[in-house]
Amino acid sequence: MNFQVRFAQARESWLPEIMALMDETIHSSVPAGSTLPGMARYHMDTGGKRLRALLPLLTADALGRDPAPLVPLGAACEILHNATLVHDDLQDGDRVRRGRPTIWTHYGEPQAINLGDAMFYWTLLLVHRLDAPPALREAVAKRVLLETLRVIDGQEQEFGLKGQPASLAGYFSMVEGKTSGLFALPMAGAAVVCEAPPAVVDDLAEAARHMGVLFQIQDDVLDLFGSKGRDMVGTDIAEGKHSVLVVHALTTLPPEQARWLQAMLDAPREATCPEQVARVIELMRSCGALDFALAELAHRRDAALGVASVASSAELTQLVGGMCDVFLAPIQPLIEALS
Repeated sequence: MNFQVRFAQARESWLPEIMALMDETIHSSVPAGSTLPGMARYHMDTGGKRLRALLPLLTADALGRDPAPLVPLGAACEILHNATLVHDDLQDGDRVRRGRPTIWTHYGEPQAINLGDAMFYWTLLLVHRLDAPPALREAVAKRVLLETLRVIDGQEQEFGLKGQPASLAGYFSMVEGKTSGLFALPMAGAAVVCEAPPAVVDDLAEAARHMGVLFQIQDDVLDLFGSKGRDMVGTDIAEGKHSVLVVHALTTLPPEQARWLQAMLDAPREATCPEQVARVIELMRSCGALDFALAELAHRRDAALGVASVASSAELTQLVGGMCDVFLAPIQPLIEALS
């Protein structure tokens, strides 16, 4: 079966139960009259592919186990991911997410902090809903805490990179924390619940490291060469982020052009205009940054598939390769046009 079809079927079969459990946990854990559930619903209604919600169940299925007991982990991974989005939108100054005002824009900055914090705790409450032996629940809860800290550290690294010389090593280190951690948790965490051998757990986490980088690079490319449903094309440029495109450009451009690009990144967000973004887009094409990003995507997909025990299982290989293709779908027309 084509993995895109399988993913769509998984979404139809399992997502309603995942979202219902999330809602029930949210409403049952706060005092009557709390505004937190309403804010959570507002944010979750912005949508998304729910990749991290479905990954634990898809992983269990690939391991030959019943996916149903993994519903709480799927809900936990999804709400953790959204906790980071609520805080990211505030820290990055993003006013729109998927066509709707972000939480901090709609409810105010303090409430965005409150909602994101609450989502971290709902994550752990959902882990405790797992129907598994206490030792397994404890192991998954510890993994949640460690991966959450890894993601927060990656976010801290991202802000630190803005004041440092551009470095591909720094970029990859940041992404392997901020983005990869949120894929390692649903895959390796599901393997733990399924009592897979430790080598399989470790290899799934390693595959997820490459998958996270692949996901982030496509997101970087989408910002300039597609649409992420935010308030403008080139939001990452306006925020001064060191995307893979920016890092490659800053380390390869002639000094005068590199200084112009750096000045763009350093300028206030509101000072960035569409004409400047259009110039950046052309610059990324002409200096080879786009070609480099697309080549790195292919490398990371191969690396994820090449992880030893993943490659030895046809089902896990299909899962990893299929998820990579799902990640790349938004920029697939660009990849095909340039191939």
